[in-house]
Amino acid sequence: MTRLVTFRWSLIFPICVLLFWCSGASAQSQEEKDANFAKYALKLREDLLQRVNAQPALTKTTFIGSGTGYGSGTASHSSVHYPAPNLAPFPSVSGSRVLMVGDSMTVGGFGEAMQDYLLRRFGSGNVALYASCGSSPEHWIRSGPSFVTKCGYREQTPRSTILRDFQNGKQPEPSLTPKLEDLVGAFHPTTVIVQLGTNWMDGMAPESATGQSTYSKILDRFVAAVHGAPNTVRRIIWITPPDASLYSREVKASVTNLIKAAGQRDVFATIDSNSMTHYIPGKSGGDGVHYNSEEAKQWADRVVRELDWMLR
Repeated sequence: MTRLVTFRWSLIFPICVLLFWCSGASAQSQEEKDANFAKYALKLREDLLQRVNAQPALTKTTFIGSGTGYGSGTASHSSVHYPAPNLAPFPSVSGSRVLMVGDSMTVGGFGEAMQDYLLRRFGSGNVALYASCGSSPEHWIRSGPSFVTKCGYREQTPRSTILRDFQNGKQPEPSLTPKLEDLVGAFHPTTVIVQLGTNWMDGMAPESATGQSTYSKILDRFVAAVHGAPNTVRRIIWITPPDASLYSREVKASVTNLIKAAGQRDVFATIDSNSMTHYIPGKSGGDGVHYNSEEAKQWADRVVRELDWMLR
């Protein structure tokens, strides 16, 4: 009997040690996975980025962007402060003033090229550019939800130059997306350039009439916000989403057609990016949505050629 008990314990003890070692190895493996995920986050679809860290809570219903986002977010209730743009009135400058807003495309290489072009053409005192990764049109208007991006933010104004992006796999500082009404009121632009719409694609059902109506109303409210006080905006130019291999032809066409239809209703110009781009996985980028630096610059060059005669 004593030998049997001793034999059993001789089996149980190594098994317990093995289980303990496996649990530690599993935890270590998960930590390594998280580190690697953060390190290579820029190569992935941005809606996956929220896996890197838990989302902080907010004082009111506020959406926390997690990448291209596609409208995704979380809402909670606790006291957390996020950096917001300094929207004190800008100095009065005569002539054309350009405001541009965009999503992760404008945070990245496309936005860098557009920023350089606008600064060269209009001068640093006449350009304000804001981009919030994961944002959609509803996040930029007061009637829409507050939106905190955790995957990238760009701001270029006469008094600030800010770029919050992934650095060595580390997430950028969260940033609150500004509201158009505040931007227009502070900057008094004469032209507003918009690069938004890709983040609608993930949740879009082209066959849903109700959904289409909802998106249309958001676009109408967006344009109304641009033309609100002080009513300095003379023209709006909307750069539609570029081609993306991740989405079906129907979904891409649906978003582009919604924007173009709003342009006819609300009288603004559009630049059709889908017709001037073709996303080839592995060549254009790695996630089926975002373009690498070279391809993004080529897209921007084509957009600039159309902007040149529109902005005369």
